[in-house]
Amino acid sequence: MFGGISLIGWFHSILGIAAILVGLYLLLRDRFIFMDTKLAKFYLLSTVITCASSFLLYGATGSFNTAHWLSVITILAVLFALGLDRFNVFGFLNVYFKQLALTGTVFFSMLPTTAEVLQRLPPSDPFVDSIEDPLVQSFYMAYVVIFGIFSIYQVTRIYKGDSDGA
Repeated sequence: MFGGISLIGWFHSILGIAAILVGLYLLLRDRFIFMDTKLAKFYLLSTVITCASSFLLYGATGSFNTAHWLSVITILAVLFALGLDRFNVFGFLNVYFKQLALTGTVFFSMLPTTAEVLQRLPPSDPFVDSIEDPLVQSFYMAYVVIFGIFSIYQVTRIYKGDSDGA
């Protein structure tokens, strides 16, 4: 254990932060996550591995909590997007649902990461004590607004034919 974090905790944290950074980079660069690129494949695989590794971190949390549920939802969103990439289940809506699910994976990952970072840094006097702290809640509300606006932007771009979202 180093810095109060187990080896699996460090693995989870480092891979998770890399996944979030890549996911944000893809969204900023392309405005979508195009699943056929190597970077997107890294993002999806690292996100699933990070989410799966969160189930091994009960020692730190003591129970199955909201962050674990977000991991389940994130894995389901990745699987949903992979399914929609392969099968045209919803017709013309397929691309919309796929891109919203992929963007959602970044959003879902940001929530527990933000709380965890704010509860651990700085090590001597963390910014917050719990996820109920107003600072954490402010970040969450900002993420909801950003995700909402960005989702509307993506839907509009796909609708106008500016991008096929594939």
